[in-house]
Amino acid sequence: MPRVFFLLLVALLAPLSAQEGEFGFLNIANMVPAEKSCNINIGGKELVPGGLKAVSSTGWFIVPKGEHSLTLEVEGYKTASGTIKIETNVSVLYVAFLQQIGAKKDEKGKEIPPQLRIRRCEAFAEQKGHYLRAMSFCPEPETFQVGPHKMVLELFGSQEVSNWNGGAFQVLHGNTTIGACAGAQEKGAYYLLIGSNHKQTMASLLVRGETQELPPWMKQKKP
Repeated sequence: MPRVFFLLLVALLAPLSAQEGEFGFLNIANMVPAEKSCNINIGGKELVPGGLKAVSSTGWFIVPKGEHSLTLEVEGYKTASGTIKIETNVSVLYVAFLQQIGAKKDEKGKEIPPQLRIRRCEAFAEQKGHYLRAMSFCPEPETFQVGPHKMVLELFGSQEVSNWNGGAFQVLHGNTTIGACAGAQEKGAYYLLIGSNHKQTMASLLVRGETQELPPWMKQKKP
């Protein structure tokens, strides 16, 4: 079992008396760089007081299974709303990002900003060592360098960063450093998320992304 600290959303969405098998796991990352915090509302409740800061993640929440309403708000963009599906004992990462829908300018030449979107990413199976996969949320194919590795990623494209041993690395776009990671001493599977806004500001975020398990005290005891 990955050694992480779980945050409980069950107190907001369901009674704590629920038994094992009635929960899934949720992590949300905000990949809208250089903007104000993203206010996240699930089931009518604020997830992170004051909002989730740009280029950061919530960490793993234990959430009752089922469909839950979701609303995302970032100042300057149209509010996004929909539902997220939490399945029994399934771990899922949702990534908030910006996507240009239609033309970039209207008939009068006024800029049309991109819209807030959220994408579901499946968790990885538990890894014995360190595992890293880069994934792009940039609108166009871009070339990145992650440590010594160069890669071209399209929107939602992903690629394994081979031979990563948990050490520190920088993420480059051209000659510009868009992120740096101090390393991950704890073994496991990680996503390296890369996002941008319509002003071509880019940033990267390392997020833990492997399958989670309920802590022992929440598991149903066998008779």
